[in-house]
Amino acid sequence: MILSASPDGRLASVVHRHVDALLRDSPACLASLSGADHMVTVTNQLFRRLFGDRTLVGLSLREALPELLPQPFFELLDAVYATGNVYHGREEVAFHDARRPGPRGPVHFTFIAQAVRDATGTVTGLLLFAYDVSAHQQARQQVAAKAGPPHTTDELELANLELDTTNLQLATTMEVLSVANAELDAINDQLMESNQQLERANAQLRATNDDIRSHVNELHSTQEALRTLNRHLEARVAERTGQLQAALHESEQQRATIAAVFEQTPAAMCLLRGPEHRFAYVNDSYQALYPTRELRGLPLAQALPEIENQGFIALLDQVYATGQPYHGQEVPLADIGPHGPRQRFFDFTYQAFRENGTVVGVAVSAYDVTEQVRVREQVAVAIFRGPRYVIELANPAVCAIWGRTAEQVLGKPLFEALPEAAGQGFEQQLDGVLATGVPYVATELPSTFSRGGQLDTVYWNFVYQPLVDDEGLRTGISVVATDVSEQVRARRQLEQLGQELAIAYASLQVAHVDTELANAALSTHNHRLTRTNADLDSFVYAASHDLKLPVLNLAGLFEELRRGVTFTDPAEEQILVPLFEDSLRQLTTTLEDLAALGQLQQAALALAEPLALEEIVEDVLQVLEPQVRAARAHVTVDFAARPVLSYPRATLRTIVLNLLSNALKYADPARPARIHVSLWLADGEPVLWVRDNGLGFDAAAHGPELFQLFRRFHDHTEGTGVGLYLINRLVQANGGHIEVESSVGVGATFRVYLGQPPQP
Repeated sequence: MILSASPDGRLASVVHRHVDALLRDSPACLASLSGADHMVTVTNQLFRRLFGDRTLVGLSLREALPELLPQPFFELLDAVYATGNVYHGREEVAFHDARRPGPRGPVHFTFIAQAVRDATGTVTGLLLFAYDVSAHQQARQQVAAKAGPPHTTDELELANLELDTTNLQLATTMEVLSVANAELDAINDQLMESNQQLERANAQLRATNDDIRSHVNELHSTQEALRTLNRHLEARVAERTGQLQAALHESEQQRATIAAVFEQTPAAMCLLRGPEHRFAYVNDSYQALYPTRELRGLPLAQALPEIENQGFIALLDQVYATGQPYHGQEVPLADIGPHGPRQRFFDFTYQAFRENGTVVGVAVSAYDVTEQVRVREQVAVAIFRGPRYVIELANPAVCAIWGRTAEQVLGKPLFEALPEAAGQGFEQQLDGVLATGVPYVATELPSTFSRGGQLDTVYWNFVYQPLVDDEGLRTGISVVATDVSEQVRARRQLEQLGQELAIAYASLQVAHVDTELANAALSTHNHRLTRTNADLDSFVYAASHDLKLPVLNLAGLFEELRRGVTFTDPAEEQILVPLFEDSLRQLTTTLEDLAALGQLQQAALALAEPLALEEIVEDVLQVLEPQVRAARAHVTVDFAARPVLSYPRATLRTIVLNLLSNALKYADPARPARIHVSLWLADGEPVLWVRDNGLGFDAAAHGPELFQLFRRFHDHTEGTGVGLYLINRLVQANGGHIEVESSVGVGATFRVYLGQPPQP
């Protein structure tokens, strides 16, 4: 639908009238800045008056106000434009008008800079609110010019000025909202009027068309006139439509700016509507106070029931009924947080807001000042007056240090209220400050006070500062202190612990030296044992090698004697010859075992190679085939865990040969032998299992001597007691060990942990 604007320019005048009203009636100095160079596009009279009514619009703010260049004012504006973050100027800016210096000196003002964004969220300019605080500054200067400490009246005046500034900021925000709403209403009314004008124009066109039909002779000229009129009308409609769209866009930008100010301000803000104080609006800062609660649309007493009996609802009722604002400072609030009950402190303002002159709700603006209150509560403060140091002021923190209540000390001389403090040097310190006017500073001073019915040592940092009256006379002393007892005790405990650690470290060093000496002696002893073992191995090998030839000669001589000698007594021959043959066979077996022992060193140095375990067992069983038949043995194997093992061939064959030979040799003759050979992994290490059902032995009784050289547990069969000793030495040489389980009549199980042999 095409809207036709009225030909008298009333739409533009309405928009301009509302914008002018916004600027003229705003209680703050307001200016709109465009672009990164802060080009001034709109100002109100208060803003121009703040800077001596000089020309501002059309100039960059730096060009218009060069007197502010030495101050960080423009850098702060640049930061807001770059980041989009709201800046609340707490520090005052001083403007010295270089063109028309005023008799009252510079103008002091604070300001809020708010980024203005387009539909894409890009910052396109700034909205600048300035507040003239020159009167406040002059009041502070007057108070500072007075000698002595500030009076309560002066402090109240300063506080009133600060409250006036805060009220001005709140009033500005409310006024901007009100004007923006009124502006939208005016634009809607103008749209309706434009539609009516279009309808009237269409009616005129229809009447004109009827008149044209009745005047055929004037048709051509009338048609030309109508075409001309239509062209003018279309141009006017297009022009008015563009103006209307621009006005709507500007209005939306202003509303968005106002909403952004509320959303981005660090103050917790909300609007409570109606006598039940129902939440109509909360900004992000207010919602962050209660992140897990739903607030919008609920009455205050329902949304926050725990604050109902703390007086806040009564204050809201008062503001709603009277329309008078209320300002609270460091007011405690007990509520329920995400982690349970808590107490916080707030500075806040309750401000009634009106519609058509009637109070319809209360605007709330609050700041959480809990941290400042907590910090101040931890600082001990006291004031002493006169030469007897009468206690005029003592806050809870200093009373806690003294171990007294305020009622017990206020109005009393210091050493009468704290008799135990006498004689600890405080008299000399206080007298010195009062006499010289030089402050006294103490750090971690130990002092004794009666606390809880017994004397207690307190460590504290404090400053004695002289107090001077209007005539410059020193009339008392102020004390500012902090209790550092816990820190001092903790540090001393750490120092004591450090000393104990130093002593322990020195003892460890001595023990380390003793250990090094013992290790050196043990290394020497081990070296000697290694040489002795090597000599023994060499001796055993040489002896077995040197005795082999005499034994062979002895066997040959015995054969010659058997062929050439005849016993006179056949019975004697049947006894002596077998005995001599058994002795010769045992001697030969012993020499072979000793030769194997002599080869231990060479076997320990042998390199590992991949070996198929089933092939090793089959090869050994072929060698022991007569013993297998004699014991009626059934041998089973299970090498699924690792069919191929990397190990020295001769070493593994010797281990398997001796274990299977023993299992067959000591088989129970009353039953067929059952032998099972398997390999398992224990933490990655291969373990060879050999289990039999033979005669067995008492492993618990003979365990320590099981692997001793020439040790035997059965005498009914031949043997030298070298086999277990030999395989134990071979396994130990590769970093392994052997475990044995056995019982008499049950059998035996050998678990050989093969270790890690040398790899090629």
